[in-house]
Amino acid sequence: MGEIEVGAGAGGRSVHRARELRTPWRHRSRAAGWSRSEDWWTPAVDVLCEAYAHGGELTEPCARLGEARARVGVGIGRALTDLDAFTRSIGLDRPPFPMVRALAEGWERGGRDRDHCQDPLTGLADRDYLRTRMGELYRGIDDGVPAAFDHRLVVVALDPSLDPWRRTARLIVLGHELRRFFTRGESLCLVNRSRIAVLTQDGPNLAGELDLLREQTGWEHGAAVWSVPLPGSHAEALSMLDALDGGGDRSDR
Repeated sequence: MGEIEVGAGAGGRSVHRARELRTPWRHRSRAAGWSRSEDWWTPAVDVLCEAYAHGGELTEPCARLGEARARVGVGIGRALTDLDAFTRSIGLDRPPFPMVRALAEGWERGGRDRDHCQDPLTGLADRDYLRTRMGELYRGIDDGVPAAFDHRLVVVALDPSLDPWRRTARLIVLGHELRRFFTRGESLCLVNRSRIAVLTQDGPNLAGELDLLREQTGWEHGAAVWSVPLPGSHAEALSMLDALDGGGDRSDR
């Protein structure tokens, strides 16, 4: 079976058609069990939509989609279900084999890249790294006061309702600027596609530093900034991270 070339659309209507395709695809994926709606979008989604709208071949965009899914920890089963949602949105009963193979090959490459624990767009560490670092801070809790009690979690959050392209562009810039702001060994991690978390030591100057971060970087990019103390146990800390990932309660300092 050769390269897949399906789709239609020409001229100025192709961009509009690509945008229209993204919505039913997202809805089908959510109906099939996508658990993090804010994480469903990735630039690879629009690449695939645009390739279809322009009548281009779809195997390479499928490979890029597979890489993107693997890099954020989406399993191959869910990635294939997502591809099925796309092909049903364009009127096919099932994904053609070349598209499935391309997505699987891309997913395998993305899984290898994920071993670096780094988000490729922002350069920030990923969620798994944040959970690992959190666990390290709670070691020895039975032998004395763990290091976690001297730390706070700083959250930098964008409005999740922003257009995905604009939100991703802001995250990329924020990742760069936060690495310049936090320079004393803090752990900077991408929680999801609208929130960044910074694991930092507490101290008398932290509140003033966060005020400066709000007034400068936060104001410039429309990002909220707050911090929370780490809770009394590792299990509670993991629950806090899960709530943060799902848009949990905000607790201002």
